[in-house]
Amino acid sequence: MASGLVRGGGNRHFKGMAGYRSFLFPEAELETDHAVLDARESHHLVRVFRAQAGDSVEILDGRGRRYAGRLVEANGKAARVAIESVTEHKRATLPVTLVQAIPKGKAMDLILRMAAELGAAAIQPIFTAQGEVQLSGDRLSGKLEKWRLVMVEACKQCGLPWLPELHMPQDFGSWFAQREQEDRCLRMVASLGERSRPLQAVLRERSNRVEAIEIAVGPEGDFSAAEYAAFGGVGWEAVRLGANVLRAETASAYVLSVIDQAKQA
Repeated sequence: MASGLVRGGGNRHFKGMAGYRSFLFPEAELETDHAVLDARESHHLVRVFRAQAGDSVEILDGRGRRYAGRLVEANGKAARVAIESVTEHKRATLPVTLVQAIPKGKAMDLILRMAAELGAAAIQPIFTAQGEVQLSGDRLSGKLEKWRLVMVEACKQCGLPWLPELHMPQDFGSWFAQREQEDRCLRMVASLGERSRPLQAVLRERSNRVEAIEIAVGPEGDFSAAEYAAFGGVGWEAVRLGANVLRAETASAYVLSVIDQAKQA
């Protein structure tokens, strides 16, 4: 993790000496002793942040590995980094999947950024009955690519070794029909219903007896009555997120923060 002054959206940082952070996209070349970054990362590193040969560079692969090295070829299309060491990080125990009804505007970008920073293992975007966003075709493909880049930037900025898995968005019915019951998974849905219980209370009771957590957060218009009934029919626990009604992005940040705190306890 970088310490001290942070500049350039988190890509430039100081650890006693100037250093940079990049991401290893599939288009990059990786060998035992060196890596050649893809054109986009090379441009950012050399043209935007003006890294020079000899500068230290940390490369994240999103799968738990950090490659520490030095830039040996400041090529704006194919920057070459000599790898000096590799560190592997195990995935956190009790993986968390955020099932997120897609909100309107740019709120999903913020949700994905916070989900990465707060350690979500996966995000499943869904289209719901009362949600205002419906995407398909090229618009959906473009949005999905943008969302992945948002999470990559979050990983680069915060030095996160694991990139959350972003599943293909689905409509609620198709996604729900594919769900399988798992005894060791705690499944919860954020709810304002009278029978909902405080999230913290449910986690205290059950988080030490499960191997995974799945939490669903609705859109601005909330889940429909039929969707809540579907959740309840297969045992999803309705949980309350405090006393106030929260925006979709606030609710997602809240549940992931509380779950992360419970995992540390």
